[in-house]
Amino acid sequence: LWSCTAALFALQTGAQVALLQVQEPKALVGSYVGVFGAFGKKDLTPKALELHAAPEMGCSSYQLPAGSISLVRRGNCTFVTKARHAEEAGALGVIISFQTDKVMVMDGSNQSSDEIGIFAVAIGKTLGDKFYHQLSSATDSGSGFAPEKVVLSVSPYEPSPFNLSELILISLATALVAAGTFFSTADMRQSNFSSAIAPQTEEIQELDIYMAGGFCVMGSFVLIFLFFFMKYAIYFIMFAFCFGGAMCLTQMMSMCLYHYAQWSREKFMEVPFMGPIFKAEAIAFVPSAVLALSWVILRNTDYAWPFQDIIGAGFLCWMQRTLRVPNLKIATVLLVAMFFFDIYWVFISVHQFHKSVMVSVATGGGTGESVPMLIRIPQFGDPLGGDRMLGFGDIALPGLLVSFLRRHDIKSHKKITEGYFLPSLVGYFVGLCVTITALTIMKMGQPALLYLVPCTLGLTVLLSLCRGELMLLWDNKASRRGAEDPHSSDGGP
Repeated sequence: LWSCTAALFALQTGAQVALLQVQEPKALVGSYVGVFGAFGKKDLTPKALELHAAPEMGCSSYQLPAGSISLVRRGNCTFVTKARHAEEAGALGVIISFQTDKVMVMDGSNQSSDEIGIFAVAIGKTLGDKFYHQLSSATDSGSGFAPEKVVLSVSPYEPSPFNLSELILISLATALVAAGTFFSTADMRQSNFSSAIAPQTEEIQELDIYMAGGFCVMGSFVLIFLFFFMKYAIYFIMFAFCFGGAMCLTQMMSMCLYHYAQWSREKFMEVPFMGPIFKAEAIAFVPSAVLALSWVILRNTDYAWPFQDIIGAGFLCWMQRTLRVPNLKIATVLLVAMFFFDIYWVFISVHQFHKSVMVSVATGGGTGESVPMLIRIPQFGDPLGGDRMLGFGDIALPGLLVSFLRRHDIKSHKKITEGYFLPSLVGYFVGLCVTITALTIMKMGQPALLYLVPCTLGLTVLLSLCRGELMLLWDNKASRRGAEDPHSSDGGP
């Protein structure tokens, strides 16, 4: 969730994150993060101060303009010594640049540090080098123009207890599960539009017990491959996302055009090895291709997320439309297998691979690119920026269960308040809330299925036991009321 290793480290260790907001020069303007030392002041009010590089790494006496910030590199003496010399030089704080981007909490327990009256902040090498480069350029400037100085403010980072981005992400994911269910049950509703969007028999892929278990095994092989070969596979993943997503959106938009514009059913052209292309497909392909191309161009900017989410929404709805679990037994095998899959690859794999395989793959494995198989919502109102993210699998897999339950409710002629669809959808929403809460408390990536499976599958099993209908769901048999209705069938209303 964080845009900087220093912030991530601070959150994981409980250290206090420092927010550095640079006002000058223009090339460095922005918000950055550091980690407050265990000594010195932390209750700071943001105030613009000028940054100056200290000589000799700040391990001996020096002088600075009063009311400035001292910049020193780590090494040659203790952190407390650097802070004491900075304070004696007239600085209001000291920023210590580490040799790597992985910072540590600067401890002052080895010597008296109670008398340190200025703040001390650790930053990573990348940010430190930027500061040093700017300060050296200003010092060596011989252009005759006034050199640009570095002016910044330092304050404790205090995230808002209410995060709008989290609410949007949870609501969007729940809406996508509901939308996928709408497409999945189109063949069971009697309307012209439902007939237009309903999947054809040859499009539907029904999972069996081997395919359900195979998801876990195949997913593990794919994760391991991506973990070791991400630098080669990332561009294939990006191509598959763009091409597959564009095709899903094209098909969904063309279905709507078929329904509302009869002329769009006319053949547009013939393509070798593909067959006829109809006008609806040609028209729908244009916005789909524009969305995919826009994402490719903007993927490493702050403006890529809506394109990624639209493409992802089309992909997820299409998946729920065409992929089905036939009964609760298969759904249980699938979700329980993926429950342990998620836990292992997020939490336990770190002991075998020295880092979380799932987190490493999801963040691009050091390629500089992000894996697009995620719903992304930017951190609105957060000075550190970053994104809230949820994997496609955390939407698609529970969505298959929710779609099955809605089909069973329709088959059993249950009202929405009497069936299993609404409780499972509410359970999914609650499960996401629990996931975000665990993320906030534990301050590390979470396997969402750890919370979603109990809140959806667990709730369904418990509710069906209370109603005496577990075996009916287990074998996908209509409830007694549906069974007594002579019109009850999979294709019924």
